Amino acid sequence: MTKNYRYFRMAGMILAALLIAAVLPAGAASAVGEPYTPLTISGGIDDTSPEISWNATFAPGKENKFDAIAPTADGGYIALGSTLAAGGGGKEDLLLVMTDGRGDEIWTAEFPDLAPASVDAAADGGCIAGGYNVTRTVGDGDYIYQGSSFLIRTDTAGKEEWRQVLPGMKVSSVRATPDGGYAAIGWLWSRSGSSDDVTAIIIKTDSSGTPIWNRTFSGISANTGAVTADGGYIIGGTTSPFNNTVGDAFLIRLDSDGNTVWHKSYHAPVVYDLEETADGGFVYSGNYWYGLVDAGGEEIWLRNMEGFTGHAVTLRPFGGYLIAGEIRWTGEGFVLGTDADGMIQWNLTLPDSRVFAACSVPGGYTLAGIQSSSEDTNDAWLIGLEEEVPATSTPATPTPTAAPGFGATAAGAALLLLVTGRMRRR
Repeated sequence: MTKNYRYFRMAGMILAALLIAAVLPAGAASAVGEPYTPLTISGGIDDTSPEISWNATFAPGKENKFDAIAPTADGGYIALGSTLAAGGGGKEDLLLVMTDGRGDEIWTAEFPDLAPASVDAAADGGCIAGGYNVTRTVGDGDYIYQGSSFLIRTDTAGKEEWRQVLPGMKVSSVRATPDGGYAAIGWLWSRSGSSDDVTAIIIKTDSSGTPIWNRTFSGISANTGAVTADGGYIIGGTTSPFNNTVGDAFLIRLDSDGNTVWHKSYHAPVVYDLEETADGGFVYSGNYWYGLVDAGGEEIWLRNMEGFTGHAVTLRPFGGYLIAGEIRWTGEGFVLGTDADGMIQWNLTLPDSRVFAACSVPGGYTLAGIQSSSEDTNDAWLIGLEEEVPATSTPATPTPTAAPGFGATAAGAALLLLVTGRMRRR
C-alpha cells in the first residue's frame, strides 16, 4: 500500500541547531596532519535548500523499513528493507520493492527469514540483493554470532532467478561489476563467533553468483563498499564494530583483481557509507563524522557532527555533498547539504523518521528509511528531494572562525536554522 504527501520546508529543528552551534567546538579549517575540524554551520538555509516533493510508504507488515536504495536505468528505484508481521515470532522477511521515479509501487517481493543488507540494479532491469541470517548465543561471558549471507538475483518482475549462499559472512554491500558479475563486501565472524574478532572480506563473483576470488583483512569489519570508475573497489568500515572508537575508521582501495592499492586509517570511529568523487577521491560518512580523501587515500578534510549519525552520503550535482541519517538525541531523521569543503549550507529535519540510505538523481535526491505511522507501527519509507541548481556552479566557501564557546556568530548561525514547517496532503 502506497501513499504520497507533499512537504514544505521542515528544516531548522531548534534542538539540532543549538546542539550543532553550542555543543561542538568552533575551529578553523584543518590542514594535513591535524586530527579534525569541528563542524561549522556556514549560512543556515540558503537559496539552494531542497524541498521535499514526495514521499511513499510501504507497510506489508507491522514493522517495516528500508535499509538500501539504488536508482534504475528507467528513472525508478529498487529499495531493499524488511517487514515483520504481527505475531510473526520476531523473524523478519526481506522486503524488495521496485518503484517509478515518484515512489509509486511497480512490484513488491518478499523473501522469508532474511535480514536486509544492500541492493543494486542489474543491467537487464533486474536486481541483485544481499541479505543474511544470524544467530546469537552466549558463551564464556561473550556473545557468539554465527550465520550466513545470500546473494539473490531477481528478474525485472522481482522473481528470484538464483540464490548464492556465502557461509559465515555478514554481507554489508553488494554491487554489480562491469563484467556482469557482482561484488559482495562485509565481514566474517571468527570461528569462535566472538563479537570482538572479525575479518573484513570482499568476494568477487561471476554473473551466476559463483565466487571467483576473495580477499580478507583480519581484525576489521567492512560496512560499505563500491566499484570504482576504473573497475577496482573501495571498502570502508571500522576496527571496532561493536565499540566505534575514534581513530578506528578505515578505507581500503583495491584494483580490479583484488590487490590492495592502499589501506588508510582516519580519526573517525566508523565508515557507514562512501562514494567516489569526480576526481577519483572518496567522501564518507559515519557515526558523528564525515570526511573527504583524495585518490591516494590522503585526508583532505574531516568534519565532526556530534550527535548525528550519517548513515548515507552522496554527491550534490553542482559540487558538495549530502549527508543523511538520524539525530541520536531525538531519533529524528536529518539531511545536511555541504559545499565542497564540507561546510554545511542547509539542513532539513524529518520528524518521526530515520534515513538509512540515499542516492543522487537528476534534480535532487531520493532517501530511504523508516517512518512512524502510529505508536506501534513503522512504515518503510521513500522520500524525494528537489534541489534547484544555483546560478553559479561554484558556491562560495565561507571561512570558518575559531571562537571558543557559544559566541554571537554561532548563535546567529543557529538562528538561521529556525524555520517553520508545514505539510499539506497532495
